[in-house]
Amino acid sequence: MACNSCSKSFSFLRQEKGCPGCGFSYCSKCLNHKVFLQKLNSEAKVCAKCKNTANTNESRKVEPPDAYYKRIGSTIDTTKRKDTNENATDEEIYDKLMKLKENKQENTQKLNNDDIINRLKKLKGDIPSTSTAELEARLANIKGVPVSAVQTKLVLPSPDLRTEQEQANDLLKQYMAQTNIDAKYKDEFDELVSDIEIRLQKLKGSSTFEPAGTTSSMNNEKVEDEDEIIKKIIEKAKVENKLEENEICDSVVEELPFCEICNEDAKMRCLGCKYLFCKQCFLEHKDDDDGCNKYEPYIARKTS
Repeated sequence: MACNSCSKSFSFLRQEKGCPGCGFSYCSKCLNHKVFLQKLNSEAKVCAKCKNTANTNESRKVEPPDAYYKRIGSTIDTTKRKDTNENATDEEIYDKLMKLKENKQENTQKLNNDDIINRLKKLKGDIPSTSTAELEARLANIKGVPVSAVQTKLVLPSPDLRTEQEQANDLLKQYMAQTNIDAKYKDEFDELVSDIEIRLQKLKGSSTFEPAGTTSSMNNEKVEDEDEIIKKIIEKAKVENKLEENEICDSVVEELPFCEICNEDAKMRCLGCKYLFCKQCFLEHKDDDDGCNKYEPYIARKTS
């Protein structure tokens, strides 16, 4: 965009401003005429054309400036040229497309089914005609095995004629045989381990050695009765309670007999917060909602 008077383009330093008389855009240098406007009922800076019409007192018709007409004329010419160029290019593209379509239709009419088949055969080439017997013979020669070993034979699974009970019994037998094998290997492993331990102890020089199985059976852990465990828990709780009482007594002894606010001699203890106050400070501290509305007299202990 540019100013409608000086035709200078707007920028950060030359900002666009609208004339309050006609409404067209101008720069600040071109809006330098002060005129009284009736619609604003005050003076305002307007363009030169609005100033001239205000001085002549003619019938006010908002007419755009000359630069505006020039700009519109140039844009109209360019749009007309563009439209003509676009129409010409569209016609050329349309003609080319129609020619291509006509050529395709002629070519499709010329092509027959026989031509298509012949073209496909040429693309595919000669199809190899080797039977399965020849392939099996080649495999047998490569492996060095008779042809009967290579020939594919359908092996169908034999039907299971056993009842459900017989199938369950057979499964149980298999599981039992597997567990027996596992137990046998475990016993053998334990014997080997004990034999190795005995040999190691002999090499170390200790003749008195007992296998691991005998020691584990001899050393049985002693389990306490439930009554004894309960008694121990009760005794422990009593000891903890005594310690807590002693701590409370120590805190009471260490309590200073002064008011919490003014540090004067305390006269009463609040039953809500358990703090010490003098009479005046208690009345200020008194609160019915928090339960700090009752007290008990407090007498300080004499220290020896």
